[in-house]
Amino acid sequence: MKKLIFITLLMSLCIALVDAQVVEPEKVVKKQGTRRANNKIEQGVDKGFDKLEEGLGSLFGKKKKKKKESNEEASTSQENNQEVNQNNNSNSNERAEVKDKVTHTPNVVWNKFDFVPGDVVIFEDSPAVTEENGEFPSRWDLVGGNVEIAQVDGENVIYSIEHGTIVPYLKNSKEDYLPEVFTIEFDAFFSAGSSGRYFIRFFDHKNQRNSGHETLYVYVNSLTLGSSSANYPGKSAGNHDAVGGWRHISIAFTKGKMKAYMDDTRLINVPHYEANPSGLTIEMEKYSSSDYEKYLKNIRIAKGGVKYYDRVLQDGKIICNGIRFDVNKASLKPESMGQINEIFELLQKQPSLNFSVEGHTDSDGDDSFNMTLSKERAEVVMKKLVQMGISSNRLSSTGFGESKPIDNNSTAEGKANNRRVEFVKTEGNTASATTNTSSNSVFNSLDRQAIDNKMNSLSNGNIPVSNQSGILLKNGTTIIYGTSDGYLGKMEVLDVDENDNYKLTVRYITYNNDGSVHSKSDRLEIGGTYTCDLDKGSTEGMISSEEDFWLSRPGAKETTIVERENTGFYVVPN
Repeated sequence: MKKLIFITLLMSLCIALVDAQVVEPEKVVKKQGTRRANNKIEQGVDKGFDKLEEGLGSLFGKKKKKKKESNEEASTSQENNQEVNQNNNSNSNERAEVKDKVTHTPNVVWNKFDFVPGDVVIFEDSPAVTEENGEFPSRWDLVGGNVEIAQVDGENVIYSIEHGTIVPYLKNSKEDYLPEVFTIEFDAFFSAGSSGRYFIRFFDHKNQRNSGHETLYVYVNSLTLGSSSANYPGKSAGNHDAVGGWRHISIAFTKGKMKAYMDDTRLINVPHYEANPSGLTIEMEKYSSSDYEKYLKNIRIAKGGVKYYDRVLQDGKIICNGIRFDVNKASLKPESMGQINEIFELLQKQPSLNFSVEGHTDSDGDDSFNMTLSKERAEVVMKKLVQMGISSNRLSSTGFGESKPIDNNSTAEGKANNRRVEFVKTEGNTASATTNTSSNSVFNSLDRQAIDNKMNSLSNGNIPVSNQSGILLKNGTTIIYGTSDGYLGKMEVLDVDENDNYKLTVRYITYNNDGSVHSKSDRLEIGGTYTCDLDKGSTEGMISSEEDFWLSRPGAKETTIVERENTGFYVVPN
């Protein structure tokens, strides 16, 4: 009888459960919850069977508790996984929507190379061409290892034969010879696949005590100082991807702040260097028996100076000896960009500031070659600034070779200070007149026919440039003229330098009779008491019949443009 009752109950429960399974969940839940609703139904079925099995288990003396727990855990896990998948899908859709909305690329401004060398060189060694091959470098002292002079690609270098460690050979080497603001530069060579390093210590290892200094490690592709380390962009860490060659290393210390650069990129930027740098030690590591090629050259320690704008206010010019060129060439080296960037930023911030870019050399080599080289280098720097975005009418360029030294040429440091580029402030629109194309300019408004018409209506005569009261010819003054060869032209005054014998700087155009250009220059310098031929743009080496005018000096402060035979000069009213 009991068996019959349980069978009847079992059949009734199964029918009820079958009816529950055919319910359409779409009618009671949203589409997104279909699977979850079905899971709930399945859980109900499982619970029904569990109850039935418990009854049957009691009847037959068996329990299915463990199976029940296992089924519940599996169902719960399945439900959780479905919820996670739904959330992941939702998050993915949200990320996709955000991604679609974000279409703006941020404009990142980052100055990766802001190195500016100190403006007073206190130690310099290239090494010199007078150093003998195979001898110990005369400007250094040995701490350990073996170091000699060698020649690489025609240049003298410091060659570390056996793990060489050197310090500058200075009279005051036991004292702190590094100022509060200083820079250190050198070129280090790495052989292909090199595993060696250069150790840079900021004290003299032979003559001074180490007062808690950290070592700057120079690898072929990276720099490390304490906990700060970085790779050169595009290169892997350490000595992997080690393409051999020269690396230019620059170090700048400014009252506790330490920066270090490799070639054209800043890799180390430590805001608080705790120790006090007092000297320099360079160690060239020999990593293995085959790792011999460790060379150094162009080592320089320089004292820092005042800010560029302050220098302009104080001195009227900025002296830069960190703008470097290839030997006997006018091609810029990458490390030059630090100072050029500083000049560029200054010109951007001071739109009324104009510069004459002036090149200077030391006394090594031929005078005439140095003069030409200095002019070419100054022009390259000027063109670089124009290329960067400075208007060409704010700049001009010239060179003085070795004629204006600021230090003696008997020491390496003196020569380094003399090899420089100066940015000399020019007043008013002196520089802007060089390439002014404004239709309002008197100079630009005159063509060959207009000059001819004005020449017939104006009286001629010598033109005073200056007298006891000062300079009379203002920048922008336009003069028309007839040359000794019978051509007509126009000339605009760019500058009168009272500190250089009243040197006259002009731009001019001499026309052919048909109106085409016979000769021209955007910047012609005519020295005081010198003659000039505007048919050719010459200021020296001409015969008297070719002279169109000369700058006469009747008094200490008096200068006059004096016409020569068969020429005429007239000032055009503004």
